[in-house]
Amino acid sequence: MKKIFKIIGGLVLTLLVIGAIIFFFFPKVLVDQANASYARAGNLEKKTISVNDYKVHYYETKNADDKPNLVLLHGMGDDKSSFLQTTKLLSENYHLILPDLAGHGENERKQGLDYSINGQATFLKSFLKKIDVNKFNLIGNSMGGHTAASYAIKYPNDITHLILLNAAGIKLDEHVVYGGFGKEIENKEELDAVLKRVFYKVPDLPGPIANYMIEQINNSKDFVDGTLIPAIKNGEYFNLKNNVQNIKAPTLVLWGKHDDVVKFNVAEYYRDSIPNSELKLIENASHSPQLEVPELVAKEVKKFIESRN
Repeated sequence: MKKIFKIIGGLVLTLLVIGAIIFFFFPKVLVDQANASYARAGNLEKKTISVNDYKVHYYETKNADDKPNLVLLHGMGDDKSSFLQTTKLLSENYHLILPDLAGHGENERKQGLDYSINGQATFLKSFLKKIDVNKFNLIGNSMGGHTAASYAIKYPNDITHLILLNAAGIKLDEHVVYGGFGKEIENKEELDAVLKRVFYKVPDLPGPIANYMIEQINNSKDFVDGTLIPAIKNGEYFNLKNNVQNIKAPTLVLWGKHDDVVKFNVAEYYRDSIPNSELKLIENASHSPQLEVPELVAKEVKKFIESRN
């Protein structure tokens, strides 16, 4: 019996050591495992497809061809994992598609592509056509919301319902939305300052995970600041102020109340200018409610679509 306990104790100790090694030296493994867990809960599988010789990475619901389509778009510098935590409550009712937008996530940061908002809308159209999705509900956060609104303007007959979640896209004053990352982040305190702009309550990240996030942000800085932002600011559909009146789809402007990245007057402009729209505020949330209160976001999305059918 003592021998068995020694063996069990040895196995437990080994597992703890392995866990500690992964935690401190391979935090990406933990992040990937967490995303894989959210994907399983949402009945999603990871896929790739070639669109105009460009490899696109995305999540898609398994065996859900008979359900209404719902496409979910992440923001700038983010990726397809952004909405994963909402999918558990959405997968029973919808065929979900979560793509990496051009130059984001696992997609190649390929020079020569059109990374403007108009370019992202065109990219999304080509991708969805390739996977045979022609009519769908669409939600986007931040730049993804900007892209979603542009898509609804550019391809009005494709969209059944539109949800703009703290969406950029309206320039009303001198407030800068696409400001870029600026200097490299050097420590956890500087990371927390960045996260404070996105979260109502900044998550207390363990050191190794924080360092991994710092590395990811710093590695993206040159591409975001030097390629993405100039393409957006100088490209078509940067300011939708005179275009959103043409959106035909029933639209929910869903807004984290404490957003300092995109000011609330943008939410009000969307509501007042899109003909068939309504505005819903989310308490205790900032710029990315799908990361802070994913269940509430999923609930509001379902409620809106069902009420407008």
